[in-house]
Amino acid sequence: MNNNTIIAIVATLVIAGGIGYTVGKNSVNVGALTKEKQDSIVMMKKQASDIKQMSEMMKSGGLAMQELGEKYKDDMMMSKGKDLEMVGQKYMNEDKEATRSNGAMNQLMGN
Repeated sequence: MNNNTIIAIVATLVIAGGIGYTVGKNSVNVGALTKEKQDSIVMMKKQASDIKQMSEMMKSGGLAMQELGEKYKDDMMMSKGKDLEMVGQKYMNEDKEATRSNGAMNQLMGN
């Protein structure tokens, strides 16, 4: 073999090795990012579920307080019950809006 052939083979091996290393390194980073995105989505879904459950409990608790306030003619209990119901409804509305936003974000992220 002449020197030009040996140089061409060595150069090809070095270039191919560098390309293989770069592609392999990038695929690992993409996999880690995908895992992080999936973990974030799972966490957001759990938080949304928890907020929804809390808001439903607040709303039903407020309604129960209003019923008791009406039964015992307690204006303070009626007022607190209405406040609690309104806060629960507010959280329900915010949760619905956040769910819509998360859906759009998930589409942007490719999930």
